Amino acid sequence: MQKFKQMGAVVPVIKPSTINLANIMTFFRVLLVPPILILLLYSGYPGYERRSYAIAAGLMFLLAAFTDKIDGYVARRTGQVTRLGKFLDPLADKLLMIPVLFTLWWLTLLPLWVVIVIVARELGVSIIRIYGERRSISFPASLSGKIKMLVQVIVVSVLIFFPGSAGNPWIKAMIYVMVAVTVYSGLVYIFRARRELFQVVGKGA
Repeated sequence: MQKFKQMGAVVPVIKPSTINLANIMTFFRVLLVPPILILLLYSGYPGYERRSYAIAAGLMFLLAAFTDKIDGYVARRTGQVTRLGKFLDPLADKLLMIPVLFTLWWLTLLPLWVVIVIVARELGVSIIRIYGERRSISFPASLSGKIKMLVQVIVVSVLIFFPGSAGNPWIKAMIYVMVAVTVYSGLVYIFRARRELFQVVGKGA
């Protein structure tokens, strides 16, 4: 706890704890990944009731995606925004989305090149965030990043709940849109990092 003076009085300033409701929800999102993957794999394994497993996997995936939306709201609403939370929240998104995308590829519901493009984008943004963190520069989720996540959740949910629709032209179009939005959001981070990080380097020189 820190203190500062205000009008002659000493007022305590309490920093938000790293162990708070928002961060717990972020950890919960990561814990949902293994059962989602198991259910997805069973849904494509002969001899099992595929439909029920796919529905269960889809519902758990939507629950995990919902925590992504609400944990940030809870953190801001309750004043529990922490540096750890800012770092873990996008990391948890990647730990959720990347394994699910690879599983959908394994089930032949997504082309491998789509998964590779998305993974490359996520790794690139993660490197930018880590480098920025070392220079005390925060790169919170941008609007394009939030739209990217929403589009990915929609496409992945459709493929999980309706695996037979993977060959539908409309679904293929949605996949292309997902890739385009993903690439665009990655470019937004790259140009932003180039602007902000090089400014810091220039000042330091």
